[in-house]
Amino acid sequence: METKLQHCIRWMVAVAGLAAASAVYAQSALPGKVEAESYTSMSGVALETTTDTGGGSDVGWIDANDSMTYSVNVANAGWYTVQYRVASLNGGGQVVLAQNGKTISETANIGATGGWQSWATVNSHVFLQAGTQNLTLQAKAGGFNLNWINFTPEATGVTLPGIRQNGKYWVDTSGNRVNLRGVNTGNWLALEMWMMNTNLSNNGAGIGDQCTLETALTGRFGAAEKERLLSVFRDSWITSRDFDLMKGMGMNVVRVPFLYSLVEDDAHPYTLRADAWKYLDFAINEAEKHGMYVILDLHGAAGGQAAASEQHDGCVGAAQMWTNSTYWDRTKWLWDMIASRYKNRTSIAAYDLLNEPWGTDATTLANRAYELFNVVRAKDPNHVILLPGHNSGIDAYGNPNTRGLTNVAFWMHFYPGLWGWNEVQGATAQANMHANWLHCNVNGTGESCDWNAKLTALNTPFLIGEFQPWTLTGSYGGQITRKTYDIYNMYGWAATNWAYKTVSYGGSNGDTSSWGWGMVTNSSNGGTFGALDVGSATNAAIENYFRNFATQPLVRNESIAYWMNWKAEAGQRIEAEMFSSHSGMRMETTTDAGGGFNVGNTDNNDWMTYPVNVPKTGWYNLQFRVASPYTGGQLVLSKNATDLAALTVPNTGGWQNWTTITGTVYLTAGQQDLSIFVRVGGWNINWWTLTPQ
Repeated sequence: METKLQHCIRWMVAVAGLAAASAVYAQSALPGKVEAESYTSMSGVALETTTDTGGGSDVGWIDANDSMTYSVNVANAGWYTVQYRVASLNGGGQVVLAQNGKTISETANIGATGGWQSWATVNSHVFLQAGTQNLTLQAKAGGFNLNWINFTPEATGVTLPGIRQNGKYWVDTSGNRVNLRGVNTGNWLALEMWMMNTNLSNNGAGIGDQCTLETALTGRFGAAEKERLLSVFRDSWITSRDFDLMKGMGMNVVRVPFLYSLVEDDAHPYTLRADAWKYLDFAINEAEKHGMYVILDLHGAAGGQAAASEQHDGCVGAAQMWTNSTYWDRTKWLWDMIASRYKNRTSIAAYDLLNEPWGTDATTLANRAYELFNVVRAKDPNHVILLPGHNSGIDAYGNPNTRGLTNVAFWMHFYPGLWGWNEVQGATAQANMHANWLHCNVNGTGESCDWNAKLTALNTPFLIGEFQPWTLTGSYGGQITRKTYDIYNMYGWAATNWAYKTVSYGGSNGDTSSWGWGMVTNSSNGGTFGALDVGSATNAAIENYFRNFATQPLVRNESIAYWMNWKAEAGQRIEAEMFSSHSGMRMETTTDAGGGFNVGNTDNNDWMTYPVNVPKTGWYNLQFRVASPYTGGQLVLSKNATDLAALTVPNTGGWQNWTTITGTVYLTAGQQDLSIFVRVGGWNINWWTLTPQ
């Protein structure tokens, strides 16, 4: 406890410190270093001589709620890494940056450094607008000294080759096919309440869409505070750790859904918000750091474009964009702004013009989409532009290639097994339904095969912008997810699942046989949370609730993570159904030991190919797990259409009566494609192995 005398002495030192600071004060240019003592005003701190490198003064006697304000001139708007040069005997300090009394940065935690003059650097990051402004450093918890603060523009990461159209394929600038497999960042820049357990209410009434939430917050706290609270949510729902998790689960592209009001000032139409590019820039920068592409998805246009019952365009209700000329003009203006800003960012794989625009008929949609295409292309000659699918399909567009369009693609959202589309009950039935959707009818028609035929005839790339293969398939979910990507990529399609993250009150203990809609969810061990009534909670309580999403312990679906990163290798079991391409094959659930799937319906001359890493040149023992009710089946392992080994498949007594047949093969070392060719069909195969002799 500080004595009265100590307090007086500290106050006099602080006054002296303020005078000294005023004498050396100068506006600081950013990026660059800001000396801690160069504040224009302060509360509760004092200066002292430092022994840190470079000498001079540091700011000390920092207690909770103390602050220092600095005048800075920021050269360019954007994200900055913030380094605090600190010393602390006991640790426990916390510091943030604020403007106009509102926190704008992450909290930096300060640990014990070994003494008041033992210096270390801790990091945070912040988005700053360009120009002259005041920044306030606030101590949320004290017990540390500060020597300087350094601001460095955040690197955007690796430079990815641009994505282009080559016939029906997505290719890079060298013409190499690119297999885009990714995820949607749902509920981040376009809120959908169900994705966080419908946890928000307003005086007991449910909040069904983002518009209702914004109206409630504005009514209680005013428009400015509403915007700040939404920024807190956006800062917290997706952070750098989430991009780590996406990459770790095998993703190489991120579809980013956003509402028009993230970029356009809704109160001042045709005007960019002051922070218009904050979150899209963050998404693109983080994706680049992780070697991932981005698809920018206008999920909600001005006035709304979706069906009247949908919330995903921001507001439940009629889609007014189609009938209101001002809303339509604002949508064109918005895409003009986006294309102008991002025309040279090669990490953007595509622009997704409108999400699920089903508030109008297919012909109107096609005409409007072509109009938007021309708006974007006038400013951006480079990027692929996605023509949005109608719920009735894409036929109203005709063939965009006959219009002389380039770098154009279509999208659809495929949700087999849900909402009446091949809907069946039980995980096994769902798994077989997905297998049928992917591998089509026995004669090679129907299901995804018909879509492949359509896109091949149009000679146009395709994106499956949303799909959900795991939530009802239980223990099969991870493998079905990988198979979905593999088959879509085999066709040349890109694919982004819905969605990266959902949360629930109780969270998950990691059991992947019963999993929600997110690849990632909150952990039941420390990540649980409850509901929030924004009609009665204080703005501080709402802010704290939103901020907790940034640090809430998460668990990922390890089955999805395993299968998305699985590779066929010699010495390990290769699941037969995990081929990368095929002709005529189908898969089904198996009753063989270990469960999962087997490949069936093998007919003469069918084949399937596997990319396999062979570690060394030499002889390998072969094993194939097969079943057949017939005699005389023949299986061939081949490479580049050359037979390497041929085996006879015996009559095992039934399609699910399994045995293992063996052989040998000589292989050279390296990554290579090995194929299983059906010389004589009528057998199933569950798995196969290559074991070095």
